[in-house]
Amino acid sequence: MTDDGFLAPPPGLVPTPRKAEEVKPEPVAEDDFISLPPGLADFDSGTFKVEPPRRERVEREEPPAEPVFFPTPMGLPPVIPVQEEAPAPPVGRRSAPAWRLALPDGSFQLLERTTLIGRDPSASGEWPDAVLLAVTDAAKSVSKTHAALEVDASGGLVLHDLNSTNGSYIAQPDAEEIEVEPGAPQAVQPGAQLGFGEYTVTVQRD
Repeated sequence: MTDDGFLAPPPGLVPTPRKAEEVKPEPVAEDDFISLPPGLADFDSGTFKVEPPRRERVEREEPPAEPVFFPTPMGLPPVIPVQEEAPAPPVGRRSAPAWRLALPDGSFQLLERTTLIGRDPSASGEWPDAVLLAVTDAAKSVSKTHAALEVDASGGLVLHDLNSTNGSYIAQPDAEEIEVEPGAPQAVQPGAQLGFGEYTVTVQRD
């Protein structure tokens, strides 16, 4: 019995407790420590300051622009501008062959319009713009305004006798001479000879 009044077990019945082995902490390598930047950890409160994760800015891609179509009204074809062609240059009128008179002195008189022939011809109301052709006739058989040579609308040549004293005559090529009566004009052919009294000229055409 112990001093406290408890029964003590016989010796050897209760094993003697062994001293706990001291557990030594394993050495920690320097690489196992994490260095924290200043101010990151609050050692007094045990709170660590955590850096929020950095988010990269993502550029929003604009969708490609869709093509715009303008619908053509039903029933109406698209209008295509037509380039106007430049007008063709006017075709020049081919001039008719020119008539002319071969005079006895070797000169020539061009017959572009009506020509009045005489010793001293003067314009009349019928041909106010006529060309006046004065001829020299030593026999004085040619009247003052003896005859008219008219170029008509078709380009032909016509001889008019203007009531001359000694008359007007035509000798066509390969034909007999005929007298031209006043008021009855006669067509003249190239190569014909014309007589005004005793004054004779030859008709030519280029």
